[in-house]
Amino acid sequence: MLAANGKNLQIFWLLLVILAGVFIYNLDDQHTIYNENGILENLQAGILLLTCFYMVQVGKNLQGSSRYAAWMFAWICLAFFFREFDVRKTDWPEPAHMIFGKPGQYIWLLPLFYILVQVFRNIRFYLRNTLIYLRSPMMLYVILGGVLLIIAGIFDKQVIPTETKFWEEYLEIAADAYLFLAALLAPSSFKNIEAKAR
Repeated sequence: MLAANGKNLQIFWLLLVILAGVFIYNLDDQHTIYNENGILENLQAGILLLTCFYMVQVGKNLQGSSRYAAWMFAWICLAFFFREFDVRKTDWPEPAHMIFGKPGQYIWLLPLFYILVQVFRNIRFYLRNTLIYLRSPMMLYVILGGVLLIIAGIFDKQVIPTETKFWEEYLEIAADAYLFLAALLAPSSFKNIEAKAR
């Protein structure tokens, strides 16, 4: 994934997010795009699921502490996916509702317990190398995505009053896009972390 290491991809991603927002904001029929289970929410769910699967694969190619950090990232994306995607509002078959709805969602907690045990077993490594993680290109976009999600939450709670849900949904999809970019940068970032880690 050499292209993901370059500044060109990062600049392209920023422009894509901005242009997509301008385009959607100027559409005549915004409501059908940003409403509950609309195009934006489904796109968010798709990006999060893709990011999750990609980070699982990244983790498989790593060793030890970096592997569990990658899998924690994957699980967080899966948790965000369940937050965005409500299977109850689909006409999917009943088995899908059992797996992706409640109480089936709790099955997905099992991998988290395994990951958390491994993370706590290696907690000294993570604490010792916190700054190396935070300075990695991957983490820059994870943090940026997190900040956008917080701002989206402010719009959702109407702390900043808005007439539509556009800004909330747009900021959420922008955040998910940056999480996906972070995933693309993850292989080179983890390689760099492993080289510098003490």
